[in-house]
Amino acid sequence: MMKIGCNYWASHAGTRMWELWDEDVVRGDFKQLAELGCGLVRVFPNWRDFQPIEAVAGFRGSVRSLQMRGHALPDTPCGHAGVDEEMLRRFRRLAEIAEENRIELVVALVTGWMSGCLFLPPALEKLNPLSDPLSIKWQVLFVRCFVRELKDCAAIRCWELGNECNCMGTAEDPSVAWNWTNAIASAIRLEDPERPVASGMHGLMPGEDLPGDRNCWSIQTQGELCDLMTAHPYPHSPSKLAARVDPHNSIRTAFQAAVEMLFYSDIGRRPGAVEEIGTFSPSYCAEKEKAEFIRNSLYNAWAHGAEYFLWWCAFDQSGLPFPPYEWSAWERELGFFTPSMQEKPVAETFREFRKFLDGLPFGELPPFRRDAVCLLTREQDFDQFMSNGWSAFLLAKQNGFDIRFQYCMDSLEDAELYIVPGLRGAGGLYKSCFDALLEKVKNGATLYISLDDGALAPFESVFGVEVGGREARTAPARVLFGGEVFELESPFRLSLRNINAEILAAEEDGNPVFLRSRFGKGEAYLLTLPLERDLAGRPGAFHKEQEPSWRGFYREFSRSVTAKRLLRSASPLVTLTEHPDPGSPDVCWCVAVNNGPSPVRPELRLASGWRPAEPVPELAPFSGEVIQLIKAMGQSF
Repeated sequence: MMKIGCNYWASHAGTRMWELWDEDVVRGDFKQLAELGCGLVRVFPNWRDFQPIEAVAGFRGSVRSLQMRGHALPDTPCGHAGVDEEMLRRFRRLAEIAEENRIELVVALVTGWMSGCLFLPPALEKLNPLSDPLSIKWQVLFVRCFVRELKDCAAIRCWELGNECNCMGTAEDPSVAWNWTNAIASAIRLEDPERPVASGMHGLMPGEDLPGDRNCWSIQTQGELCDLMTAHPYPHSPSKLAARVDPHNSIRTAFQAAVEMLFYSDIGRRPGAVEEIGTFSPSYCAEKEKAEFIRNSLYNAWAHGAEYFLWWCAFDQSGLPFPPYEWSAWERELGFFTPSMQEKPVAETFREFRKFLDGLPFGELPPFRRDAVCLLTREQDFDQFMSNGWSAFLLAKQNGFDIRFQYCMDSLEDAELYIVPGLRGAGGLYKSCFDALLEKVKNGATLYISLDDGALAPFESVFGVEVGGREARTAPARVLFGGEVFELESPFRLSLRNINAEILAAEEDGNPVFLRSRFGKGEAYLLTLPLERDLAGRPGAFHKEQEPSWRGFYREFSRSVTAKRLLRSASPLVTLTEHPDPGSPDVCWCVAVNNGPSPVRPELRLASGWRPAEPVPELAPFSGEVIQLIKAMGQSF
């Protein structure tokens, strides 16, 4: 069952909690968190506090010795590692307090970056923590010492490399990221081979880990070297286009956590967790909307298989006069509790969701059914990857099916439907990958590709059209489809001549833009416009009634997979996941989530021969329910 909880810095001291240690405060904090139903808390042994090594320089700056807080390193195993044993004792007390409150811990070991601030040991401050051999040596010594001394703490659920360590310095090449990750992960496993190792990174992309690759921190490397992938989704993140366009209490934002978690998990081929999620600042979102956002996100992340879900963070830090709280408004008012310890609505939301989980008729929600592969291609930057993948995910959800993310350079998984959104460049799909896709189509699969500025070969034989010309657009394309007019931004216009394709949509002058062609036993669909990227930057595209029905494009090519679903929703704001019961072929659990602001009595269409075990309840706003479907031959709905 998904664990829920939060990230933790002590309420009185924030990032200076180890320096300003107060056991009574920590005990009170954990008691409050336990009362909310927080079963998991992520904690941070500040690297600068736990390994406070200082370089003592001599002639012309040459280092003559290392010290700890003005004294020689102790002649002990911990001292040889530069680790302050008093800090280890403080952490042990925190772990004991957690155990007393039945709270498990995720321990982010190398916490050298936190909330926009670096916390490096003084002796290592001028070194790149990710590539410098001396810095990595001392990180390994610290990690091995910490894990060796504290692995007997029962509260520790898993170790983590550290908090967003790819922010501590630069990696000039993918080998730098691989070597650093391997060094820290191996150090953990040397001392504790039993507990899993979580990544703790953010801002990852698919990659090939080749020399000179612009993407140094790849999802695949973290999946290869770690046991758990971790997403840090924040609405209105400046680094993600699709995260910045809609309110917190909208369907797009409600799925951000699930999408990013699956993005990492699917491509990394490891379980995934929502490790940090929050709302940055009260100037972005009020407390009521914050609670709606997190309730919606909890249901969606749980339905899509998150291992755990952690709020950022436990307590407001607005009264602390030092960095990073002095620097950044993002870091001050993010907690369950105000500085005066008043409980916020988001805290009650966690308490309610804990009760929901405890009341379920099963211990573990079975994995959800996936119907299609969404293939993310080369020659895209981080924003394009996220934009195309996120939009494809939402269009699929609103049409009643679920996708699995895959990177085009990995071995192609079997599926009935393949979605390739926003193809860019001449090398977006290597020949080997496109050939593999076409072989699947020849054998009966369906393929859909939307073009950004991408090139494909072969072209005419697959899609049944030829390109008469290619020119830059000076205005959005106006497309007639399904009785509606759609406007889509696109860098190029392809003038197509039909050979043997079925034209599904065209511009006002009749130029085809959306078509279907038979290819072997299957079908190939082509959209010559970057639908998914356009929707990523279009406010309200997925929730405003006055918007055209963008999901109609996906409905056109997904009928073969949606026809096999047991349960379908008539509302684009009510989304479903199906979870076949592994113990019985006659039972399927369905999670229905209302991603809208009004109560909904869901209008559901059920497959013949299946019925709900109980009447389907009304769905509260931004909330979900579990529906048990049972096989009943001869009955239909």
